Amino acid sequence: MEKYFSHIRDFLLLQEVRIGKLWCQGDSMSMGNHPVDHRLIRSVRFFLGGEMGKNTFLLWTFLLLVTTSLFVLLGACSHPPEEPIKIGLSINLSGRGGEAGEHIRNGAQLAVDEVNAQGGIHGRPLMLLVRDDENSDKGIEKADTSLLDEKVVAIIGHSLSANTVKAYPLVTSHDTVLITAYTATTKLSGKDDLFFRTAIDCNLYGVKTAALLKAKGITSVSVLMDMNNADFVEDYVAQLQKYYQGSLTTVQFKSQGNADWHQLAGDLLAPNPEAVLLLTESSMTAVAVQKLRELKFNGPLIASIWAQSPELLRIGGPAMEGLSMVSFVDPDNKRPEYLKFSKELNEKFHKTATARADRSYEMVYILADALKRCKIIDAQSLKVALLQGKYESVLGPVKFDSYGDVIRPVYEIVVRDGKFANGGYIK
Repeated sequence: MEKYFSHIRDFLLLQEVRIGKLWCQGDSMSMGNHPVDHRLIRSVRFFLGGEMGKNTFLLWTFLLLVTTSLFVLLGACSHPPEEPIKIGLSINLSGRGGEAGEHIRNGAQLAVDEVNAQGGIHGRPLMLLVRDDENSDKGIEKADTSLLDEKVVAIIGHSLSANTVKAYPLVTSHDTVLITAYTATTKLSGKDDLFFRTAIDCNLYGVKTAALLKAKGITSVSVLMDMNNADFVEDYVAQLQKYYQGSLTTVQFKSQGNADWHQLAGDLLAPNPEAVLLLTESSMTAVAVQKLRELKFNGPLIASIWAQSPELLRIGGPAMEGLSMVSFVDPDNKRPEYLKFSKELNEKFHKTATARADRSYEMVYILADALKRCKIIDAQSLKVALLQGKYESVLGPVKFDSYGDVIRPVYEIVVRDGKFANGGYIK
């Protein structure tokens, strides 16, 4: 028996023991990042050395305790990875304006990667599931149904008001949060539901656009309306008419059709307006401005946040100089956290920060903040957490009202020297 104990002593004290990530050698013992007290080592030597080493009962008791401890430690190291928390991103990536969707996806993915690098949601990683809604009714239903089948806790989407309105009943009826930064229609305002947005709504756009026109002394305006996003453009005009005292003429078209730009430009200028308001996405805005310049219109040209994208400058070229936009996204943002985001976005995706990437990045961080305050990860808990939070984002402070809507500062954005610049806060 003494020979047997001697072998055990030699094994424990002189040999390196590796079980998983456990090492025991000399005066040190560790289990991954969990050090074992040196007193355990000294206890081994105490019980196995001298007269105490001859006490069979104590030795076996000690060995039993060591063995039990090893199993406990090994069990702690063999836990399966934490189940991810799934969030969906449902946007247009292949239909008209799909390039803008890439900016949205990149901003969201960068935020998810950063949140996970910081430890996720109490150790659980975020998983971003991206679906292309193809900017079509069938595509929206397919994309959102796929995400709902994945049991996402929230869907970020969609990139147009019209698409969000179509998705709203499907998503919210499945007890899932729908959050967007790209939907302004007041059809979804003032509802106690699972819909949230970080974008201002058309009522505030109407107020600020009317204020901008008044500040410029404009008494008549023609409005070009892309009816492929009717929920946005019709609402925008309706809200503007509440606050604007001048004359207003509308011209409608569908960008998904074959637009006659010579005819459209002529219709816009027929009433001899002092300014033209373009409620169109970036590529259509670029073409419209070019045609109006060709017809020698020299009055103010104003667009919406829908056009605030690099594609506008790339497609429109020098003709975009002097174009104004009504937007809550400040292109001259100098916040340190925004500059960091912009740098990392460029390094990861080789793309400059845009008004679309900015907003998706912000949304993911808002969701992550709220999820960290949820005791249970489900839609109702997330709703409560979102409403209770006050967020300091890369774009500035955000606070939801009791209906999940926000009010934010609104700026006149101007194209100067081929770049977007902040022309000042619209009072």
